[in-house]
Amino acid sequence: MRLDKLLKLAALATAAGCFGPPPVTGQPAREGSPDQSHHFGTVIQGAKVVYAFKLRNDGPAPLTIQRVELSAGSMTARFAPLIPPGNEGQIRIEWDTGQLAGEVEATGIVRFAEPARPPLTLLLKGTVRPAIEFLPYPAVFVSVFAGERAEGKVRIVNREERPLAIMRVEPGRLFAAALDTLEAGRIYELRVQVPAGVPPGRHDETLYLDTDHPTRGRIPIAVNVFVKTEVYSNPDVVDFGAVSLDELDKAPSLVGLLTQTVLIKKRKGEFEITTIRSDLDFLRIARSPEGRSDTFRIDVGLERPRLRPGPITGSILVVTSDAAARELLINVRGEVR
Repeated sequence: MRLDKLLKLAALATAAGCFGPPPVTGQPAREGSPDQSHHFGTVIQGAKVVYAFKLRNDGPAPLTIQRVELSAGSMTARFAPLIPPGNEGQIRIEWDTGQLAGEVEATGIVRFAEPARPPLTLLLKGTVRPAIEFLPYPAVFVSVFAGERAEGKVRIVNREERPLAIMRVEPGRLFAAALDTLEAGRIYELRVQVPAGVPPGRHDETLYLDTDHPTRGRIPIAVNVFVKTEVYSNPDVVDFGAVSLDELDKAPSLVGLLTQTVLIKKRKGEFEITTIRSDLDFLRIARSPEGRSDTFRIDVGLERPRLRPGPITGSILVVTSDAAARELLINVRGEVR
């Protein structure tokens, strides 16, 4: 059976609601409380998961449900607050998956009016598949050397019952795009073509798919292209993120964990790094090996005594012996708090 049909059956079975393991008893004198959980399997994004947890009152007095605290805003709970002795009640939880994706989990904490009765935890978990899924990522990533052509791909999979038609692909400024239909209405493959004349550096654009979908008529696809010279740095940015001076003062050894590593590589052959300098005086820069190599490791750390609150904005200049790439500029960013 096809995957989309299996997913539809799973969604229908879940949305219909079902009853799980034996009901939890309402004995107020016991220490602790037996929790319940339900795995609803795999559903399509937008489906409403409905599950009724059973709760049996085996005590001599009525059991009163005061409230149910839900961990997700897209959940609702319905229940009759009073369960007479010897009877069974239900706590029906509905979960709207319209904004969910991937492995999901949420809880409902049941609070009782009886002081001796401990709270009860209800757990719902499962997998939500996007209605329109992009594989392997909702973006195209391409790395290519200057002067060469390259192509990146993303697959568009429609998991809804309604067929999806893609009428047009709006290309970017630098990159061409072509769409292949693998299964009409269901599976498409977008190919992004990088021509040979794109200049070195990072280039980010967005392509758009015009579709007949009622709510996603125009779908953006991010395109990230890294055009490398014969000598290049990987990564080409040093990002320290948020650096807390208070945390560094409490645990000085943490400064070592902030060290970033950059590789300077040549596609073919060896070269030499003649100079490394930066316009940021609080950087600690070390390289290995000495002499000539096809790959150098640059470790970039921070000197705590020189750090001051504020943004980290600067660069590292690497001067090489390679005639085609005399200078490489590595941007440095972050924030000191």
